[in-house]
Amino acid sequence: MPGGDFHPIAFSIIAAWILVCGIGVVTFKNIVHSAVSMVFCFLGVAAIYLLLNASLVAIIQLLVYVGAISVVILFAIMLTEAQEGEYRLFFNRQSIFAFPLTVAVAVVVTAILVSSRYPQPISLKSLTPNLKGLATLLFNVYVFPFELVSLVLLAAMIGAIVLARREDELQ
Repeated sequence: MPGGDFHPIAFSIIAAWILVCGIGVVTFKNIVHSAVSMVFCFLGVAAIYLLLNASLVAIIQLLVYVGAISVVILFAIMLTEAQEGEYRLFFNRQSIFAFPLTVAVAVVVTAILVSSRYPQPISLKSLTPNLKGLATLLFNVYVFPFELVSLVLLAAMIGAIVLARREDELQ
């Protein structure tokens, strides 16, 4: 691997962690538990990026998915009334056809990946993004748009709180 050795034992542990958390996302009856399992799944993906020496992508994973998207999802869950559902709402007659189709697609994708020729390795320089250059651009050149986006997100969150309180007052 670029910049270091590949650690198959650590990769296997983290991959199993992601798999267990992903199964938890779709099988928990309580939607809050599913969302927390999703957060742990995102953390596992960030750990995989760190194993691959892609620290920039790992940081972006933490900031965007763990930090922002998970908070928005948990915020939306807290604004809804029903936080639990019956299993019959999640599984229907189409599940009988979905499982064999999923297995067939997985077999086809695996056959394509196994039979394809991988491209020649690319240079080490192209695999390691320049974190200092990106930070300089983000916090010097593009600082105004960066702060403007944060203010728009703050205004959206305040608006959602106001709307949620207004609905409570009407009831």
